[in-house]
Amino acid sequence: MRGRRARVLVVEQPGEGLWGTQQYLLRLAPLLEVRGYDQILAAPESSAVARAWRQQGRPHVHFPVPPERKIRRHGDRGPISPLLLTRELARTAANVRRIAALGSALQVDCIHANAHLSHLEAALGGRIAGLPVVLHLHEVIPPGIADRLRAAAVRIADASVSVSKAVADRLPEPARNRVTIIQNGVDPVALAPGPADPDVRRELAADPTAPVVLSLSRLVPHKGVDHLVRAVAALPGEQARTQLAIVGATNLDPPFMAHLRALAAELLGPRVRFLGPRKDIAALLRAADVFALASSREGLPLVILEAQACGTPVVAAGVGGLLHAVGDGTTGILQADHQPAAWADSVARLLSSPRRLAAMSNAAARFAGGHGWDQSAARLLEIYGDLVRVREVVLEQTS
Repeated sequence: MRGRRARVLVVEQPGEGLWGTQQYLLRLAPLLEVRGYDQILAAPESSAVARAWRQQGRPHVHFPVPPERKIRRHGDRGPISPLLLTRELARTAANVRRIAALGSALQVDCIHANAHLSHLEAALGGRIAGLPVVLHLHEVIPPGIADRLRAAAVRIADASVSVSKAVADRLPEPARNRVTIIQNGVDPVALAPGPADPDVRRELAADPTAPVVLSLSRLVPHKGVDHLVRAVAALPGEQARTQLAIVGATNLDPPFMAHLRALAAELLGPRVRFLGPRKDIAALLRAADVFALASSREGLPLVILEAQACGTPVVAAGVGGLLHAVGDGTTGILQADHQPAAWADSVARLLSSPRRLAAMSNAAARFAGGHGWDQSAARLLEIYGDLVRVREVVLEQTS
């Protein structure tokens, strides 16, 4: 690398908040740094990930993109708006040029696109700048235009990484064969089993002596938190005291939040608490009896591994990467559908058997212990290294 450390331009187009996709960057950066790879983050200056990145003392350049990009008038549904489509095409062309210019000006060795909105733009920008590009596929994208654009980006990019087989399998065959699966990891020191903090337990529940189910996710429809409300409300007998603690930013989808709050007030009353966004993830997970995630689609959410690392059994939807991230019957329970009665039955079976709950807690911690960030970093470095070496050979041959 011509007598210097390798440089990677990381392109991120985050929405509001600091979620698993961005946490991935923050946790992997120091591990790559000690191995000789410095990352420069390109993200909106005021975004949560840019602020956290700068707080860690890492270089950042402003990449001006809005928190939401769409071509339909009504979110993911409805007809395509010609005005919005024209705006997005112009924005994409500008971002392609901007990424190419940043890569050249910063003298990076490769580009890493971490968000699906940046995949195609980074792949094209890398081609213009003559820089290798790695795409990181975190989410399962519903069929449609975005799905097809992702496949095109994977075919153009030099390498692509998927967090789970479920994400890779959504690609058509030619693109799927270009993807390497590298699962997310956990920090075994920061996230480990431990006693519940009584103060945190009191924050989670109006009655801290009752069982507590924890939901921690983006509060948007496909995360299925409304299903959890109905499931906890359906718990029978002694489990009817169970409390539901909901953690996550409440401003991402105002209509959905209004529906969720009304539903929770009607079905659970004081047995539900909305705690907003939190940073004390380990303390929250240790203070809960069960962690629940009722998403309709998932890649491989960090929180499902984090819950198990803390020894908190999970009840999760049997979709996407969750099928490979939860040991059904050993570290938690996977649900085949979203029927409230079925979810209530699974939660009740866990809460009514302290012996089973303890066995799952131990198994969950052991399972998560095999998913360290060091392994993820080492495999990503193999991809970086191969691309950088090939580029150096090309540069030597053309110089």
